[in-house]
Amino acid sequence: MRRAILTAVVAVLAASCTTDPYSHLETTTPVLSPGQVADLQKNAKTPEELGIRMQLTGEMAGFRDVNAIDAHENVTVPMVEIPTDQPRQPGGLYRAPVILAIVNGKPDVPVTLDSGSNLNLFGYTLARSLGIPLIAGVKPITGHGIGGSVDNYAAILREMQIGSIQFHRMVTLVGPDEQVLSVTHSFWGDKQVMILGVNALRKLSYLTIDNLRGNVIFGAHEGYLPDDTLKFMTAVPLHWIGRLPAIDISVDSREAVTCILDTGGDYGMLLPRARASEWGYWSPGKGPLTIPGGVGGASLATTYQVKVVKVGKATLARVPARTGLIGPEIGGGNIFLGDVVLRRYRVTFDFKRDTLWLEK
Repeated sequence: MRRAILTAVVAVLAASCTTDPYSHLETTTPVLSPGQVADLQKNAKTPEELGIRMQLTGEMAGFRDVNAIDAHENVTVPMVEIPTDQPRQPGGLYRAPVILAIVNGKPDVPVTLDSGSNLNLFGYTLARSLGIPLIAGVKPITGHGIGGSVDNYAAILREMQIGSIQFHRMVTLVGPDEQVLSVTHSFWGDKQVMILGVNALRKLSYLTIDNLRGNVIFGAHEGYLPDDTLKFMTAVPLHWIGRLPAIDISVDSREAVTCILDTGGDYGMLLPRARASEWGYWSPGKGPLTIPGGVGGASLATTYQVKVVKVGKATLARVPARTGLIGPEIGGGNIFLGDVVLRRYRVTFDFKRDTLWLEK
């Protein structure tokens, strides 16, 4: 086990212009009620009680002795079957990478492996049932995601176990139930899940989400070796933007651009307005409209298909994509590649070599 330093930044985004003619189509940003906040704060614990160290500097909180991982061997666990509308297609039985874990001693807690989240996240109801305490003295942390921004509260997950791997003192956020449900409702109903950011797993050697066989492999120490029984493999450099995994891709034979990987995103691709306009996929007042959900609620977007996306030697054709039309850019103005594309492959985040592997 090694020590990790994690810094959470408190930030506030400006609200979108109220004169926007489409603003009435947005859903309300979810918030914790005053009663829920009081209930959580009643059971908050000091850093000393939680066995961690904390340093406050202005609007930033830094933590030490957190996110410890005790892993002695590789662990393979099955994914929960959540069929897509095309279950016979590669990865079609797994709409999202959901596994079951033991959390604070409670078995069979559903966990979504979300590379598009740089922190772990619980809804209020699940966090309360698992006895996850807030960290006393930390202000609300503004989380930014699809649909807007949400205030969450920093907490410590005492322990989680996946197979023989144990996770201790994991920094997590607790927020409104609707925040998690807006991400998972379409495939999981009203059942609460934990959202586990892939960033929290970087002390491992690698993480493989095998959408083709329906399992997840947590690599403890050994370097990753591609599966020689599969016919296709490509490997591309992996880097990190704000603790989110990113790669370089090419769209329609243009110069390479950086793209964040989002295994928890039930979409193909997200393009910011400037890119979508520059590449000829969107112009104001044109294109079909939709209202997708996200951690900040739902907001108006336009949809289209991107002709060709190249990831290393992988060629992705007719990628379903969307662009947000109201308020701050979806995903902070970054390009995102979602799980509608990624679940067609065996996806490996090779932390030791800073490499992304796609196999099928």
